[in-house]
Amino acid sequence: MIKNTAHGLDERIEEMDMKYKKIIGNLAANLAATTLKVKTRYFHRIGVGGKGHLKIYDNIKGLPDHKIISPGKSYPVIIRQSNSLSADDDARIDARGAAVRILSDKPGDDSSLLDLTLKSGNAFYARTIADFATWLVCGLAAREEHVKREPHVRDAMWNSLRHANSYAELHYYSNICRLFRLADGQEMYVKFKLRPYDETIGEDSGKVEPTGILPPETGAIPRDENDTRPLLFLADDFHRRVNSPNGIQYIFQLQFRPVPHDESTRDIALDCTKPWDEADFPRIDIGEISIDQSLSKEEAEGLEFNPFLRCHEVDVIKASSCSQSASIDHGRSLIYEICQHLRNGEPLPEAWRIFLEQSDVKVDLSGCPMAAALEKKETKTVTLARTWYQTLWIGEDGFVGSRAVVMPGVRVENRGTLSALSLAMKEEIVKSR
Repeated sequence: MIKNTAHGLDERIEEMDMKYKKIIGNLAANLAATTLKVKTRYFHRIGVGGKGHLKIYDNIKGLPDHKIISPGKSYPVIIRQSNSLSADDDARIDARGAAVRILSDKPGDDSSLLDLTLKSGNAFYARTIADFATWLVCGLAAREEHVKREPHVRDAMWNSLRHANSYAELHYYSNICRLFRLADGQEMYVKFKLRPYDETIGEDSGKVEPTGILPPETGAIPRDENDTRPLLFLADDFHRRVNSPNGIQYIFQLQFRPVPHDESTRDIALDCTKPWDEADFPRIDIGEISIDQSLSKEEAEGLEFNPFLRCHEVDVIKASSCSQSASIDHGRSLIYEICQHLRNGEPLPEAWRIFLEQSDVKVDLSGCPMAAALEKKETKTVTLARTWYQTLWIGEDGFVGSRAVVMPGVRVENRGTLSALSLAMKEEIVKSR
């Protein structure tokens, strides 16, 4: 094969093998098609935002020498808190998100050092991007059989859902780990967490007790009939707390571990369906995040978070195969950016346009600035209904289990807004099993 160098390349696409490209291309195309219809975020549709600072503690026992996470440093931060699915009622049981942007500490430089997308629940329910795609095309019976064999996946699903009285009273986890490059050149794996400043608020705050094998397949679980709180009480509470004398305060924590020498052990360490054992890799408090300025609704809506906004010292771990644990973070960063460009009406880079065109899903790019002028299609009614497993997969704008989810004798189904996954993609997934 001859590489076409007539257009700009995206290193994330170039690093993928063909099967990985096929799965990411189809997922990106499906989400892109929906984004063009609704003209808003696919996941975490509404939220509230604020500004403040991250102050790294002056003395941190056990913290290795690092350029960014360094004692005494202070960084401006922007945070967006949101529900995963519910766009009209905060009282619904839902996963909750906290996206954090850490900005440069250089005067006059407002560029991003890194974006972190965190959510409620200390694990995610898919190890690889192939697992997520497989989950979408399987019937309920296959999913239930899978979680019976892999009970930690079921736990990850239920633990992500939370009752909420306040965004500030929940714990938020990165699930996905990053590459932590130390000042001496050594590399480690790292995970981040936000916990409430009030130590009496434990990790079980808002916990939802399982009522079945899997959570209900309706993404919008209705509020309790006796709940009389306003529809958007979490947003109101956020603004009230931010504008109070103390603002909203979180403790910023991290876990780190050495990078294993062999590939198989590295992949186990990167498995986001299983949290790291805190007895072996304890979390340490490294600083405080204080939010003391509210963003307007328009400013919060304009925020865009992407794992690929990172720095050399806290980097995204790359993947070349859809069967690698790192494929989720690597792949979703590309999907995020494609959908963000389309949502904002920005031209798509040539590499992304070609990537979408090579997928099995046809995307109408008539509303995209780089596309030829085609007949505009008015969409008057758009359903916002999404199943819970679609909602939880993609973090802030939006991310699941590789083992045999597609099983002999189990019917493969199309479900939800992502149901346009093509027959060719299904065949690729079944072959990979």
